[in-house]
Amino acid sequence: MKIAVLLGGTSAERDVSLSSGIAIARALHDNGHTVEAIDCAYGDQKVDFLSMDSSGIVQLSPSDIEKQRATLDRNIFRTIEYLLQQQFEMVFIGLHGGYGENGQLQALLDLAGIPYTGSGSLASALAMDKHLSKILFQEHGVPVAPAIPLSAGDSPDMAELEAQIGWPVVV
Repeated sequence: MKIAVLLGGTSAERDVSLSSGIAIARALHDNGHTVEAIDCAYGDQKVDFLSMDSSGIVQLSPSDIEKQRATLDRNIFRTIEYLLQQQFEMVFIGLHGGYGENGQLQALLDLAGIPYTGSGSLASALAMDKHLSKILFQEHGVPVAPAIPLSAGDSPDMAELEAQIGWPVVV
């Protein structure tokens, strides 16, 4: 099977994705598949996963990523175009965080008609919204701890929160 392993990307978990993506690509190759490892931060940049480890890949620090965020994030469209041109039979998503987990990449792959590993776009997006996930779990009878959603910049009344849910709490 002709498989593309997407790795790297632009999230804070880029280094983990590079390491795990290389391991995934090697395992698929060792099991007889035709494999290309592609660093999504650069669109269609292939990674020679057989002859190097993640230390040989273009490194991006978190500050580099933030400075180049708009350009690097748009490169995912080049990745999709490349996947279509090369007619991969399957995409193994080895990205961590960001668009590799939040449903955006999955939605693009769905639109392009490219099969991929992992959850679909809706499930991925819902999993990133912890409050909404909790509501869905409750609706289906899964016991969950009491919660009060807070967003960055909120200034909650701590006494009121303590009265509502008590201690201990997980933030």
